[in-house]
Amino acid sequence: MNLRRCLYPYLIAIIISGCAVTASPYGAPPDTSDSWQLIKHARGWLQQGRPRAALPSLKKALVEVERLDHETPDYAHAKAAIHNELGRVYEMVSELDAAEAQFLEAAEIAKRVPQRRPLHFDISYNLCTVYEGKALPAESCAQLRRAAALHQDLLAYPSEPPGGYGAGGERFLRDVAAPRIRDRGLRIGCDIGAVD
Repeated sequence: MNLRRCLYPYLIAIIISGCAVTASPYGAPPDTSDSWQLIKHARGWLQQGRPRAALPSLKKALVEVERLDHETPDYAHAKAAIHNELGRVYEMVSELDAAEAQFLEAAEIAKRVPQRRPLHFDISYNLCTVYEGKALPAESCAQLRRAAALHQDLLAYPSEPPGGYGAGGERFLRDVAAPRIRDRGLRIGCDIGAVD
C-alpha cells in the first residue's frame, strides 16, 4: 500500500511525459509509415538500454524508406541513419562484426549526403567505438580523428534541422561529445589535437 502511494506520482509523470509508449507489446513499432518517426522510436529504446526492442521499429523503417525516391537526399539520409542505428543495436549487444558492417553501410550511403555532417560525425564516432572494442587501435584512431574534425566543424558552422542537432546542438557538442572524444583519445593513445 505504501509502495503504491510512492510509485503512483512517478507512473503518472511517465504517462504524461509520453514515455508510456510501451502500452503496446515490447518493442512494437508505432503505427506510422514515417521512417523518421520509426527511427526516433527506436532511439527511445536505445536510450533506455533496450537494443533488441529497437529492432522492430528499425526493420519497419527499412521497409518504409524504400518507398521514397531513391535518387533524393532524403532517401540517402534516412537509409544511412537507419543503418547507423542498427549498428548501435548490434554494438550494444556486443555483436561487433555486425555493428561494424552496419556502420560501414551507413557511411557508404551517407557519401550521397555530405551536407548531413552530424550524421557523418555519429557514424565516425560509432565506428571508432566498435574498432576500440575489436582491439583495432589504428582504425579506431583514424575514425576518432575524423569525428574530432567533424566535431570542430559543427561547432564552427552549426547544422540546423532536419539534418542537424538544432537548438541544443552546441551544448551537446561541448558538454557531451567533446569529453567523450578526449577521453577516448587518451584511452586509445590517439593524438586528436584540441577539442573544444
